Amino acid sequence: MSKPVLVVGTGLAAAGLTWFLMRRQNETNPVEEIATWTQVAPAGAKTVSVKEFGETELQAQLVTSRYSTRAMRQRSTAFLNMLSTRRTMRFYSTDDIPQDVLETCLRTAGTSPSGAHHQPWFFAVVRDHEMKSKIRQLVEAEEKVNYERRMRKSWVEDLSSMTGEKSDERLRSADGAPLKPYLTEAPAIIVMFKQTHTTDADGKRVDNYYVNESCGIAAGVLLTALHNVGLASLTSTPMGAEQAIREMLGRPENEKLFLLLPVGFPAKDATVPFRTPLRKGVNELCATF
Repeated sequence: MSKPVLVVGTGLAAAGLTWFLMRRQNETNPVEEIATWTQVAPAGAKTVSVKEFGETELQAQLVTSRYSTRAMRQRSTAFLNMLSTRRTMRFYSTDDIPQDVLETCLRTAGTSPSGAHHQPWFFAVVRDHEMKSKIRQLVEAEEKVNYERRMRKSWVEDLSSMTGEKSDERLRSADGAPLKPYLTEAPAIIVMFKQTHTTDADGKRVDNYYVNESCGIAAGVLLTALHNVGLASLTSTPMGAEQAIREMLGRPENEKLFLLLPVGFPAKDATVPFRTPLRKGVNELCATF
């Protein structure tokens, strides 16, 4: 009589183990789902008149599909875990980076929303060593003045562990002036310009809207795209050197330098300021009402 009981017990144990392993697998393995957002061209799309910024007078249906809740949780956690490793980088390998990958990241930044869909940004990619050296000279000269006269004492103190007296010694000259080695070490510098306005085909001025907000969003998307492919960056605002850099790159007066972003692989001996905790917790950065 004991043998059938043993068989049943073993079967239940095996079933329980199988359920446990399947649950663990479901919790750890990504859910293979693809959510789609597709614009369906309306009737008359082939003959419609296209205006500035790709605008027409037609409306397109947007067909979408949803992720399951389980997939949403897995994707949101995986995305957070990836971006939680992102750090501002000041030390770069001189190893080259693929131009097509960089351009794809820039195209990704171009998907950002913008005021009236005017897309008020332009990205100049500087790879030439002499031009990078000139940019570094301009920025370092202005930074010396910034730290000595333009910036408030509290501002300088807040930057102490990043670029000041408590930073990595490679970021300071003998007299304490800030150094920007990343501007020549990184294989590329993305110079991001904001466009205050543009001109149409007839030379008429076309105003842009929410320019700073639009460019700020695009810069954030760009940083995310770069980190997604393992490339580091740094958001630098070259106070005092903006016009000289714009003129050096031959950009028009309606464009203002928004950010300098060196891009490349982190150097093997790279350092970052040690912080703990690294960032604000969810209870500090948001609230639900």
